[in-house]
Amino acid sequence: MKNLKYKTILLGIVICVSACTELEQINPNLPTEESFWKTKQDFYQGLIGAYDHLQSGEMYGGKIQQTFNLLSDEGFTGELGEPLNLANFTSDMNNEFLETLWYDLYTLIARSYEVIERGEGSDVSGIDGIIGEAKFLVALAYYHLISAYGDGIAYVDGIQGASDRPRKAEPGEMWNFTEDLLRDAIDVLPTAYIQSDFGRITRGAAQTLLAKVHLQQNDYIAAEPILSDIVGSGDYELNADYEANFTEELTTGNKEVIFQVNFLHNGPQEETDAAWYFRINTPGPSNIGIWADQLASEFAVRSYLVEADKDGNYDPRMDVSLFTEYSNARLYGQTWTWWVANTTEILTGASFYKFHENDAVLDEINNGTGYVQWKNGGKDMIVIRYADILLLYAEALNENGKTSEAPQYVNMVRARSNMNDLEITAGRELSQADFREQIKHERLVELCSEFVRWFDLKRWGDYGPQVAEDFTVPATGAVIARHPIFANFRVGKDELFPIPLYELDLNPNLLPQNPGW
Repeated sequence: MKNLKYKTILLGIVICVSACTELEQINPNLPTEESFWKTKQDFYQGLIGAYDHLQSGEMYGGKIQQTFNLLSDEGFTGELGEPLNLANFTSDMNNEFLETLWYDLYTLIARSYEVIERGEGSDVSGIDGIIGEAKFLVALAYYHLISAYGDGIAYVDGIQGASDRPRKAEPGEMWNFTEDLLRDAIDVLPTAYIQSDFGRITRGAAQTLLAKVHLQQNDYIAAEPILSDIVGSGDYELNADYEANFTEELTTGNKEVIFQVNFLHNGPQEETDAAWYFRINTPGPSNIGIWADQLASEFAVRSYLVEADKDGNYDPRMDVSLFTEYSNARLYGQTWTWWVANTTEILTGASFYKFHENDAVLDEINNGTGYVQWKNGGKDMIVIRYADILLLYAEALNENGKTSEAPQYVNMVRARSNMNDLEITAGRELSQADFREQIKHERLVELCSEFVRWFDLKRWGDYGPQVAEDFTVPATGAVIARHPIFANFRVGKDELFPIPLYELDLNPNLLPQNPGW
């Protein structure tokens, strides 16, 4: 898939781009619907159209990361307007971050159902796996939609027409439906593909997402055996070098990757991949096409400083994850000192460094127009990696009363970054309650800025004004000031995004609106 790239080749398919309301004719000059969906290759091209949407700037080209990082205790912003309103819990219903996620996730569902519904009704052989990949994409969209908008979203389980008005889902219904989609996918997906198709959805990716679906419902009992199967499969392993996960060089064949969205360096301008947008993760002057949409919180920085590695240095994952006053690395050719002296966008003491496009930016500055162009990135966006699963497995074991079995999986992740085992750092075995809090720290320092923290906070029941309170790291006893902006959290409102007003106007079946909006 990396070599093939994702192209929007839906050949005249009419797609419902929200839950029910707007229709998009992809290309009316291409063959009609009746002449399509005749061969396995047709279904494969349709699937590529669904994959293609993952690369858009509204999805994993930038907006997904930005939205969930700013809403977590890891991130803040140097921008005014809607990014700042999102980050400090002063958004109204018109905030684009709260609104566009709905439409883009339902676009992914719509594109995927073109493959699923037509595939299940066809006699074309050999397309079960393709249908399974499409079902995963629907489940991925619903995982985000339910987490963001709650149970009362539009129930869409097939191709939508212009006059369709989906009903509002019942409590718990969409989680159950998502689980069914993933079980179907697991039954037909392969464990791996040939190298040129690296990045396509595998059985392990579907298993992982199913485990995450259970975890978001606090069903640790159901999640544990799935996570155990993934860990015991031998299909995945940690890279020896933590930083290697976030370089353009190591993307195809990376055994730590469970699911990623592929991007191509200097991709054709007419295609929709937008790796350039990843650079909203880092600050910079707009004259080279970089902004300060996402900065790291002070809490994130302090979390890396509470424990030294085996050599007495601060946690080495900080230099990979963040750009701070402690960094020896250069961001787009300049030191931290230079950035502080020459920009006004360093507000929190750090910015995110993962997934930056350092090489592409420097090449454009030194050898190109001096302005960063679209498409000249190329770093892939890892959505799920094995370290995440090891930490989730440890969390599930602990919640299921198997605390003594849990540390070994955390220690695997820590050892890769030259950190001592938990028992050595703590000088004792952690209790179930202490291990629960320690996992919150371990997931931050391992997965910082990988847009999973918001889901973690919600799963733990921590998403609220309590995030403004101090946090104690059990293994070291360090007390860290957390994220004071969460004192603005509007209880009874900010727990969920509002259903877009435009959607409600066109589909009254989705009333009532989410609480507080």
